[in-house]
Amino acid sequence: MLELNLTKNTNEAIQGTYGKYYARVEYKDTIGIDKLAKHMHSHNAVWSRGLVVGLLTDLVDCVKELALQGYVVKIDDLGLFKATVEGNGLTLQQGAKISAGRGVQRKDSELQADITLQQFAVKNVKLLVQATGETTIDNMNGEASTQFTSKAKALVLSLTGSESNAPANTGGGSSTGGNTGGSTGGSTGGNSGGGDNNGGGGGGGEDGDAI
Repeated sequence: MLELNLTKNTNEAIQGTYGKYYARVEYKDTIGIDKLAKHMHSHNAVWSRGLVVGLLTDLVDCVKELALQGYVVKIDDLGLFKATVEGNGLTLQQGAKISAGRGVQRKDSELQADITLQQFAVKNVKLLVQATGETTIDNMNGEASTQFTSKAKALVLSLTGSESNAPANTGGGSSTGGNTGGSTGGSTGGNSGGGDNNGGGGGGGEDGDAI
């Protein structure tokens, strides 16, 4: 069961959304490898907790290693894991010095004064996760159930004069947009449609959730 709070949008720049309330998940805890191993062990008694911890630790290391080598790692029914870059805007003209390495974005004024200043193609390298199989939007919609937190229920009652209704169903329906998360660049915040997408800048982002 996902518990939801309601957050008021105070960003006037987003047309049609200012003053509206959007649902946000109230997360209960962060589950690390040790807690995940304990949970998995409770489902599969034949695996020791120590073995599960070791497997998960190796999995994390290998996914990162392969992603940084340019591979897309697919864990069926969980996600596609791949490295992506947030790019700097490059000024390509005679005399410019361009590197495929990572560095800060050069300002136009700096390059106008000296075009030979080193420019770097990459601002940041990030791990991108894209849902697949059982974790695509349609599957998650079909299996998820939601309810308001007590705080959200009280807010609805105080502002509307009536209690919130219980969900009519646990999801269902088809998502037309595929499974697209936030773009890989930039800072979190200010999206108008709920959820916890990463919005904002960055050069040439890809669909998915950047970690």
